[in-house]
Amino acid sequence: MYTLDAVVVEADKTKNKFGDTITEQSYYRTGGDVKVITREEIEKRHYTDLTEAIKRIPGVTFQNPGYRGGEYGYEFYNNGVSINGDTRVIVCVDGRRVDNAASTRVGGNSKKGTKSTGVNLNQVTNMENVDKIEVIKGPGASVYGADATGGVINIITRKGGDDSTATVDVSTGSWHQHNYAVSVSGTKGDDKSLHYFISANRNMSGDTKYKDGFTGETGTLGGSRWKEDGVNIRIDKDFDANHSLKIAYNHKDGKDGYPIATPSMRYWNQNDWNRIIFNAAVGELDKDNKLIAYKYTTEKKSDGTQYEYGGKKKDGKDFYYILDENGQKTKVSTKLSGDKKNPGYHNLYALDGALYNSFSKFNNNDVDVTYTFNKDNGMDSFVRLYSQRHRYMHRDKYKWIFLPDESKAYDKMFPTGTTNEQLNKWIAEYLAPFPGSGDQKAFDRWLELTGGKAPEPTSWHDEQNKGIQLQLAKSLGIHDVIASVTYDKARNYSRSIKNGVEESSYVQRKTLQAYVQDKIHLTDKWDFTPAIRYAKYSSFEHSTGNTQGKGDTHDLNYTINTEYMFNDSTSMYAGWTKVFRPLREGDYSAVDGVFKTPLKDEEGNAWTFGVRKELSDKTTLAVHYDITKMTNAIATLPIWNEAKQEPENTAVNAKEDKQSFNFTVDHQFNDHLTLSASYSHMKDKWKAKPGWILDDSWGYANESDINTAINSLRPQNHYSLNLSYENGKLYTGLLTNWYTGCSEHAFTNRRFLVLDWNVNYQLTKNMNVYLLINNLTNEGYETSYNSWNGIGSSAMPGRSVLVGAKYTF
Repeated sequence: MYTLDAVVVEADKTKNKFGDTITEQSYYRTGGDVKVITREEIEKRHYTDLTEAIKRIPGVTFQNPGYRGGEYGYEFYNNGVSINGDTRVIVCVDGRRVDNAASTRVGGNSKKGTKSTGVNLNQVTNMENVDKIEVIKGPGASVYGADATGGVINIITRKGGDDSTATVDVSTGSWHQHNYAVSVSGTKGDDKSLHYFISANRNMSGDTKYKDGFTGETGTLGGSRWKEDGVNIRIDKDFDANHSLKIAYNHKDGKDGYPIATPSMRYWNQNDWNRIIFNAAVGELDKDNKLIAYKYTTEKKSDGTQYEYGGKKKDGKDFYYILDENGQKTKVSTKLSGDKKNPGYHNLYALDGALYNSFSKFNNNDVDVTYTFNKDNGMDSFVRLYSQRHRYMHRDKYKWIFLPDESKAYDKMFPTGTTNEQLNKWIAEYLAPFPGSGDQKAFDRWLELTGGKAPEPTSWHDEQNKGIQLQLAKSLGIHDVIASVTYDKARNYSRSIKNGVEESSYVQRKTLQAYVQDKIHLTDKWDFTPAIRYAKYSSFEHSTGNTQGKGDTHDLNYTINTEYMFNDSTSMYAGWTKVFRPLREGDYSAVDGVFKTPLKDEEGNAWTFGVRKELSDKTTLAVHYDITKMTNAIATLPIWNEAKQEPENTAVNAKEDKQSFNFTVDHQFNDHLTLSASYSHMKDKWKAKPGWILDDSWGYANESDINTAINSLRPQNHYSLNLSYENGKLYTGLLTNWYTGCSEHAFTNRRFLVLDWNVNYQLTKNMNVYLLINNLTNEGYETSYNSWNGIGSSAMPGRSVLVGAKYTF
């Protein structure tokens, strides 16, 4: 029990006089749009990972490729999160950032990729270790960084309670899902001043299933199986009311299948497989199955170019060879890559996952030692030492063809073409078998020819952080002052084994951040909090000595937040912050396009405003609105090139205006039934700077930059309805997420509805049994898009059922 803002905190749901939910670290905040997921909710809903826990929160969306793991260095093939349409989201554990300033996990530059810090939310910690999850939307919690434009997800870990308890949680379900978790918690000593919490867990699944958004068929995502383990230990020693020591260890590791994309069921048959793999591995054929080996077109231009009729393609269209200045045909490869040129192309990735069992691995070990030497009005003064060691490795293997020069080999065997029967025999002999055929003999033969399944990796990345933080907090009359300094040294090691010898190099970046805020209680109804932050980033220092001063930058920025209570039922909050996000190392060499000038750090301003109103003791309304105006946001835009007389994609610091709106209503019908409903909308607009001329035809829809295409790559509207019923030993909840405004350029449907249902029943005093059904109606939908793989290539998992039991000793 502790005191904060004249409120005695004894339960997770306690709120202060403004209506803010209070947690152990809420003293940083003044107002803001904040949602807190409590341990009580986690226990009743039986969330299996962090993504599942926070997807009900309005404004929070996930970009998921449709499976668990992901390849290092590629943003699209990793799980991502955005808040109010902004991927600049900070993830913390007990208020400590868990990202690495030297990481290239989601790419080495920002010019076309996400602005994410690269943290995979589901790999941060284990659900058994989570006490609360704070989701702070917008830049209201600037203490965590001036780059938290989207918001902050702060995971608060569990501390041992006063009573000694132990739990065993076991569940099983669809797709051979199996989850095991054990925990022990309690105190030692006559004064119960030593608290301990220890947990261990294993979560695993076989290949998942999905519903194709175009055909409605259910497919199996071969190679998506995964297994993850975790261990958490937290020891707390309370010396007295103001002095304590916390030692926390977090371990999580996993081996996750890497199927790359979900196959398109429209083309999941032997004939289309033959077409796709031949076009990709050998080249295009004409109507007589003769290889087209020269440069051609299907549309002649009247610009003086010479043509020679070539015949008809496989699809029946006429084609013409393009002749050079001597009237000769130009030899060229006609292999077709990507979904636009070769429809169903991403089905080839089924070889990587289903046949070769490609995979990714991670191994995280975090240590946090915090000594608290004073508590004043609920604020902690402490010194913290921390160390993070995260290892990422993967192995992606595939082989399409077993010939040294496939095009020449086919052309030599069939110089004038061949029959469809002979073509299919040639494909069966020399090209990889169709993974959906079920022909195990063909699979075994192909694996033997190509050296077997994906072997263990011989290269990997080690991301390491070491740091120290000092925080001083003091209540001085009407002033609650917090000052902190954090020094962090981040390294990203690239390691490999060559000829039995390990080789290693690293990139290092050091960060110094200082923060001071003063929460001024102007009156009993009005809090006003100015803050200032200084950040100093070192150059990207290479172990090879090739530093060149890239990355050396600093910034001084400011924040103002205020909160006012009109009466016992109505309050409002408002805030402004200066935004600063430093460049990644790859951004310093992004001088392509029209201007050939270096990029600069991202800067801008963000404003937030909100109102809460209690209509009665059973109904509460809340409205949140924020505006972000970036003056230097990085994007790739089609800018007119005067010399070439055409637009050219150019990485620039552009203007960005982002707006988001959230509306929520919470209502308790009676002692048993409660409802939480919400709506969120987001909109982003990019503008040219003086002297630029943007392509007139550019309208985001065909844009490959995830930042400028935000309005088409994410649903614009999110409706959420969370209904729960509790009566004695029974608890049940239904979560409805409805997404609308999806672009047909990126999604299989303009809208999609996802229902999740759970039931928890207390069978005995010590045992609960439960049932979870995710995606109750087996909706076919996607949360991300990749133009190379095409629409529908990242279908989310279909309906799954999980049954379990939890026993408490």
